[in-house]
Amino acid sequence: MKLKEIVNALGGVIKADTPFDLPVKKLVIDSRKVEEGDIFTALSGENTDGNLYAQKALDAGASLVIVDDGKIYETLNGNKVLVRDGLSAIKALGAYKLKNYKGTKIAITGSMGKTSTKELISSVLRTRKKVYTAYGNYNNELGVAICAANLNMRTSCAVFEFGTNSPGEIGQLSMYLKPDVAVLTGIGHAHIGRMGSMEKLAEEKLSIINGMNGGTLWVHESCRMYLDERVMGAVDVKYFGSGMNADVILADAGRNNREQFYFTAVYMGVPYCFMLNHPYDHFIANSLAAIGIGFEAGLDYQDVMTGILAFKPVTGRGAMVNVGSIKVIDDTYNAGFESIMSAVKNLAEINAPKRYAIIGEMGEIEGFEEMLYLKLYKLAKRLTDINFIFVGQNYCKFAETANITIAPTKEKANETVALIEEGLVLIKASRARKFEDFISFLEQERKKRAV
Repeated sequence: MKLKEIVNALGGVIKADTPFDLPVKKLVIDSRKVEEGDIFTALSGENTDGNLYAQKALDAGASLVIVDDGKIYETLNGNKVLVRDGLSAIKALGAYKLKNYKGTKIAITGSMGKTSTKELISSVLRTRKKVYTAYGNYNNELGVAICAANLNMRTSCAVFEFGTNSPGEIGQLSMYLKPDVAVLTGIGHAHIGRMGSMEKLAEEKLSIINGMNGGTLWVHESCRMYLDERVMGAVDVKYFGSGMNADVILADAGRNNREQFYFTAVYMGVPYCFMLNHPYDHFIANSLAAIGIGFEAGLDYQDVMTGILAFKPVTGRGAMVNVGSIKVIDDTYNAGFESIMSAVKNLAEINAPKRYAIIGEMGEIEGFEEMLYLKLYKLAKRLTDINFIFVGQNYCKFAETANITIAPTKEKANETVALIEEGLVLIKASRARKFEDFISFLEQERKKRAV
């Protein structure tokens, strides 16, 4: 885009001092990540004011800075625009790009597997099409707006992710994006403390249809009970899962000795064989949505198979990391109840000389803590072949056993983690807990042993 297009697209422009013929690359909100030709948009947060870094962004090569502080605007030396509100400016730019985008917009939501499903769908479609994939877990109001503002208009498909912390967010994101295709990966206990019930959670997730003008909603079959006449009448609903009434059916699946899955999916009555390069079986369910969307987009079996095979989890979402003779499953970005239970059950089925699970606390389950932590603890007691290290105050009410260690803090947990010399280690926690520190700790311990 040219600066003229950008300034014209922004809502609430108060002043603009810039030549309009300059091309720009992408929009960023962190001055430390500015590259030559970027737009820097200042946001005022609780801890810092982005306006204070606008000149730094210009000095780093930004083509333009967008600020919402008039006094700072007057001091800036470079191309600049003054707006009433930085977030509104980003949303306005994103809305302009979305309105003019000619490709297919795909949105994914659900209590688990959103990012992995997004990557799987992108991997499949990318075998034949130009695909824009929203980065990381940019799935809230600001994140989706940033991804929309940076939308590559030359692509034929754009894949986004929708998250929520409170009622109404997904519906608003849908009205903003107006997806052509949507995916509901499943409904679990994540955020149930804020929503109040599974029914309210389902209502929030299904509001992804609010901005859809027809189109297709792919739904995991476990969510059938939550779909009502409003949903069924608004979009073309297709299911994926193990049931015989699904549109993409998982017929069978099995692991090989290389931590991979072979599985058969049936689409339009025809069975197709696939291989997934990961030991998590819940990635297979996510793959079914990608397979259905791929076939519906006109791809052939070879393309879809290649896309599934090429999938690799992103960092913190089940990526495999080697630390000497220790293999780590880095699942440090999410700790929803269902995802923890599934990851632990998968770990129990993987062939390894020794198995460990370093598990952090669950978030946003207010009012359901006692039930969910107890279920997890009971599972751990049954899986005696796995050595569990539960980290956090919520686990301190439970007794230690031969295979369960309780640590109130990460520092205390390190005393046990330091004893791990080989085997397979699952590390699972929410992003706020920063459990990737355990990977760094294991790497440090390996270096000590090598000296």
